[in-house]
Amino acid sequence: MAGFQPELLDETEVEALLSRVSEEEVERARERSLTPLKEQILVQGETGGAAVRDSTGKEYIDCTAQAWTLNSGYCNPDILYAVAEQMKRLTHVRYGYPTIPRIKLINRLSGLFPGDLHKVAINNEGGGFALEAAMKLAMISKPGATTFLTAWRGYHGASLATLAASHYMPYLTRFPGYGLGHYVKFPYPYCYRCPVGLQRSTCSLACLQLVEGAIRYGVNTPVAGLIVEPIQGPGGMIPTPAGYLAGLKKLCQKYGIYLIYDEAQTTFGRVGAMSATHLYGVTPDMMALTKALGGGFPIGALLAREDFKRFTDVEEHTTFGANPVMMAAALASIEVVLRKDLAGRARRLGEQVTTKLKELQGRYEIIGDVRGPGLFIGVELVEDRETKQPAFERAIALLEIAIQMGVIFDVDMPELTGGLPTRRNVVKIKPVLTITDEQMEKALQVFEIGIQKVSALTEEDKGAIMQKVMAQALPT
Repeated sequence: MAGFQPELLDETEVEALLSRVSEEEVERARERSLTPLKEQILVQGETGGAAVRDSTGKEYIDCTAQAWTLNSGYCNPDILYAVAEQMKRLTHVRYGYPTIPRIKLINRLSGLFPGDLHKVAINNEGGGFALEAAMKLAMISKPGATTFLTAWRGYHGASLATLAASHYMPYLTRFPGYGLGHYVKFPYPYCYRCPVGLQRSTCSLACLQLVEGAIRYGVNTPVAGLIVEPIQGPGGMIPTPAGYLAGLKKLCQKYGIYLIYDEAQTTFGRVGAMSATHLYGVTPDMMALTKALGGGFPIGALLAREDFKRFTDVEEHTTFGANPVMMAAALASIEVVLRKDLAGRARRLGEQVTTKLKELQGRYEIIGDVRGPGLFIGVELVEDRETKQPAFERAIALLEIAIQMGVIFDVDMPELTGGLPTRRNVVKIKPVLTITDEQMEKALQVFEIGIQKVSALTEEDKGAIMQKVMAQALPT
């Protein structure tokens, strides 16, 4: 880094620490890590791009943007420059101390989204912490209300509180979340698998009646807030139908409930707009942000209406939550997204990709549904288009085929029945928004080859895949 020289270490030592690792070190780390580690050891990302190399030198086109986070690409030079400049000045302060990046970021975020979402709280953890801040703020603002409504197959984090708010995954999660009695679940409007068996053209958004039923009859204490992903991500890449969010907001206003959007994945261009709030035109009372906000650096934010009261010093703080480095990264990340019009690129490229995928759907029976918008794409694989039986094993096999061919895809979160996965069949295509047309075309070619191969899997093949998945599901 320009202007920096090590004092105790020499440059070759630093280089060795960051770029070389032995097989013995790898094996020891795998044995000692309390969390599972993937096979590939990623070491170098394409500057501002979609490709990444592993420790063997193999290159991959990343269609996951590393948890849908690197919207501006790997190692974006503008973001890195802002971070380097900030690191020369100040790297840490206690939460209560303002810094220039924090002041600028609060002001930037407070004018970035529709409506009067002008109050801001920032953390260094991400969307889960931002949602916990939203829940605290809702309870402060509506004393005595401690219940929250969350959607079927929603995902809001892995803390004890947000895990309880999320989709239940028995066997994979070996402990219950805390405060389970404070959450009531309602059906998400999953039109491809309508929770009430209706057709979108004639349903009149009957799913909203189920939400109102949960409010009126499903709770035992006053409801503080309703948390929803405007476009569900981990649950299956599912957009809400037209009119649903407006109806949800009307219900919340009717019953005095705060509407809280989890936009962890859907902001900063991913959906072909700056946010799902922009896309749908329905503003919540609070919005939780993370992922692409930091351009690869850890940061989350809660935005709330102008009229909300502030937290006390005790109610909302973390030791590293005021880190000026991550805030400098966020300031630069926002500018890159806006100046490159990455929302526009996601919209245009996303339309091309979904058109191609729908052409493939016409040729391959296992493609049941293709969903957008933007580069927030899900391809649902099914065993039978009539029954819509999830093609779980085929989706898992497609990921393995693709990564061997140099493309990284991912799938939705699992659903388990009787200890066995019955859902995890939506292939996610969510690359960095700077991916080139050529890289995207190659990724789609690999996807089609994968579809061809997994279409031919036998029942015996599927059984072997299931055994492998189950063996890997729990750590030893």
